[in-house]
Amino acid sequence: MAENKNQTGEEKTRSRKGLSAGIIFIIALLIALLGFMSWLYIDQKQTTQQITQELSAEKDSIRSELQEIRVGYDSLKTDSDTLREQLDQEKERIDGLLSEIRQVKATNYTRIKELKDEVQTLRKVAKSYVRQIDSLNRANQQLTAENRRVRQQIQQVQQSKQQLELEKDSLTETVNKAKVLRAENLSAIPVNDRDKEKHKADKISKVKICCTIEENVVAEPGPKEAYIRIAAPPDDFILTNSEDNLFEFNGKKVVYSAKRAFDFTGEAQDLCIYFDSRGELKPGEYDVYIFADGHEIGKTTFNVEESGWLF
Repeated sequence: MAENKNQTGEEKTRSRKGLSAGIIFIIALLIALLGFMSWLYIDQKQTTQQITQELSAEKDSIRSELQEIRVGYDSLKTDSDTLREQLDQEKERIDGLLSEIRQVKATNYTRIKELKDEVQTLRKVAKSYVRQIDSLNRANQQLTAENRRVRQQIQQVQQSKQQLELEKDSLTETVNKAKVLRAENLSAIPVNDRDKEKHKADKISKVKICCTIEENVVAEPGPKEAYIRIAAPPDDFILTNSEDNLFEFNGKKVVYSAKRAFDFTGEAQDLCIYFDSRGELKPGEYDVYIFADGHEIGKTTFNVEESGWLF
């Protein structure tokens, strides 16, 4: 009996030892598992932080690229209304993405990846607009240069035309001047009824004005009229025998003293015109002007003396 009791006690002792060892093993296993879980958590947290940092850096990169593209669009200048409208649409699109990138979470990997791809597309689109605008600008520069060349040619043509018109006007003026008749050897002599030269006022009945119309092959031949204007001293009053004695000169009707028609052939010819003074001339110096074809063609003078007994 004593032996059995001893065996039972030993078994109990062994059983307690085995239970303690199992508990210790389980505890050790739990500690090991807890350590592994702790390591796994820390590693996962570090990995998550690293990924978050990388995504945050990616966000910053995307924002910088969007801002760079936006500034590039601001620098694009074009005269095309259609292109300007398209550029404005692209700038609005970029502004919207910039607003979104500021709000998107750094952990939203999917959206950040989409935004990154969209930035690449935007960059390609921007490059295509740069090429279009460069091409248009070059074309505009060529057109501007061509327009400048055409304007210069037009200006040269206009200058040539103006020069030709000036030369034409000058030639016309020269021809017109050449057409004007000239009176040479012009003389005005007071005479009596027998056509004798007299200078005493009471002996004069007429004034005889004679000249030679110079040869002129440019002037139009044909019937013409020569007009005489005699200006009496002291106030240059024009002598005339009728208020109806008028002719046109410089666009106005002016009084003449005497006139004579003649047929001009282009050759030199002598011409005399008489003014009937009716014995009314006063002493003094008289100016005599001769006109033809609307031009003054000569001038001379004559003197009248006080009346006397002799001659």
